[in-house]
Amino acid sequence: MKATETHGSAQIAATLKNRMIAGEIQLGAYLSSIRTLSHEFGCAPLTAQRALKLLSDEGLVVAEPRRGYRATRHGMIPKTHETVAFLELTTGFERYIGELYHAQLSALQNQALKRGWISAVLPYQGQSPEVIAEQLRNMGATALILQDIGDQFPPGFPSALMALGLPTVGLDESSRAPGMDLVLRDEMQGAALAAEHLIRKGHRKIGWYGPLKVTFNSRRRFAGAAEALMRADISIDAQGWREIDDASDTAVARKYLQRADRPRAILALWQSSARALARAARELGLKLGEDLELVGWSLDEHLDSDYIADCPELRKKCAAVTWSLTDVAHSVFNRIEDRRREPGLPTAKLLLPMKLRVPAAVRK
Repeated sequence: MKATETHGSAQIAATLKNRMIAGEIQLGAYLSSIRTLSHEFGCAPLTAQRALKLLSDEGLVVAEPRRGYRATRHGMIPKTHETVAFLELTTGFERYIGELYHAQLSALQNQALKRGWISAVLPYQGQSPEVIAEQLRNMGATALILQDIGDQFPPGFPSALMALGLPTVGLDESSRAPGMDLVLRDEMQGAALAAEHLIRKGHRKIGWYGPLKVTFNSRRRFAGAAEALMRADISIDAQGWREIDDASDTAVARKYLQRADRPRAILALWQSSARALARAARELGLKLGEDLELVGWSLDEHLDSDYIADCPELRKKCAAVTWSLTDVAHSVFNRIEDRRREPGLPTAKLLLPMKLRVPAAVRK
């Protein structure tokens, strides 16, 4: 039955609010149009519009141009804040990976702070998904971020976490768990930029120094570099690439550079690899940019500090592929907020572009 015109905007707003609390209007759903509400409540369109404005002023709905009013979480869940949990592996990393891990966590925490969110770290120490679910409930977590550098979570683990129903974003994560959004730097594109730079400088024999296929990240970098070489009609087989697991060791880098078949151009697509080669080159009296051309890999935030800490020539003479953790954190929280507004969004893999930093002295 239609309501009568005596329904004022405040009464209509209260009715809609109760529907939100009862779950009749789902999180992220669009409310009925002004015309439909006017018909349902038997009121003038202006009265229905004022009711929606009241809900908007309370933060219960948000107006979206040309689409209508969308229900936000505030009227349906009696919480006044968002709490994001970082499920973090705490052991099993080489030192340089641990440094990246902690820098990434810091960037995520800073982004949470800027948005007024509470953040909490949940160390992963082999707990079952059931135990983690209880820990997340005790935290009051409303979203989850997984950092899985090195693919160390057990098989099936991410999928089990998705059953908890929290908006979840994976970082450095190869999981294809249904419903888990991924935010990844585009490492194929970054490695292609590195290879293309050396090709433009006339190199046809290009070395590879670092992991090759043991991790998700190394496979993506290999694929990007290999594609760039094939586009330039350069044989992959002729490059002689092989796995170098201990690429951060200066002694290993020195031995590599002393090989009779050592190429003059090298892809060192790990920060530790590039630094080890730079140290070894200095010990052997090789000049970067002349005797040895390499392309490194670094965070934007670390480029002028950690990356060149013991070899400024890396910055002055060599190109480097970089990415920003600030951009990563911003994209992660944007995606969580999108999914909070609209839970039914399709699962997304967001690839963030990387940049090639070329010192002015080596630009052509």
